[in-house]
Amino acid sequence: MSISDDFRFAFDVQGYLHLREALTSGEVAEYTRWMDEVQNTDVQALNADNPDGMKYQLNRPVSRVIDADPRFPRFLDHPAVEPFLIAFLGPDYRHIDNEVYYTYPEYKGGGWHRGVRPHPTGHVIDGKFICPMVKVFYCMTDVGPGGGEFEVVPGSHRAQFTIDHRKRLDLPAQHIFNDVKAGDIIIFNEGLLHNGRPNLSEKTRKTIIVNFGRHDAGVWTGYAPSPKTLEAVTARQREILTNTT
Repeated sequence: MSISDDFRFAFDVQGYLHLREALTSGEVAEYTRWMDEVQNTDVQALNADNPDGMKYQLNRPVSRVIDADPRFPRFLDHPAVEPFLIAFLGPDYRHIDNEVYYTYPEYKGGGWHRGVRPHPTGHVIDGKFICPMVKVFYCMTDVGPGGGEFEVVPGSHRAQFTIDHRKRLDLPAQHIFNDVKAGDIIIFNEGLLHNGRPNLSEKTRKTIIVNFGRHDAGVWTGYAPSPKTLEAVTARQREILTNTT
């Protein structure tokens, strides 16, 4: 299934898409249950095969969740997302890293950053996307103002000017995702400046995050899938994890 020209245009111009109600209420309930069951994973035991890899993991609360629970590879090729990944990265896109990520109450906020450099054309050449890295947020909780919102600077994947974004919470032309509902999906070009705002609420923002790259992308240190995972997943998921069939 291909995506519409409207989606292509929006992603080219903005660098992100906010897919509203992309997951059903039944899926949200199911995936939330999975998160509840996996959130207390012993991450040291999970990384016993590569303890040094933990230095590169977030573990808020669980990195490498695809290895921690055999149900989570579903998010590598979820039908609500895969057509977009194929359009933006190519049919042979690859996994880079994965998280169950919680933004807890009293979280102080992160810092503005980007995963790849901006590109003068916005990572499009001859009408085709050449994005090196695209990240997917499966949003499992409602997020309103003050709830540790995700934020981006739309169009910054093609920025021609620099700005000192150190120690700044707000930047010119930013977009704050303060109207998110559980079941929404956010897909964004890692060339965008992006950040997580302070969580001033009493609720934990819960997100399943998977990062993807083009066929030649390498997995980030500490996130290589285990042999056991590679045996358990589908052929398509194995291809995404290893670029082999």
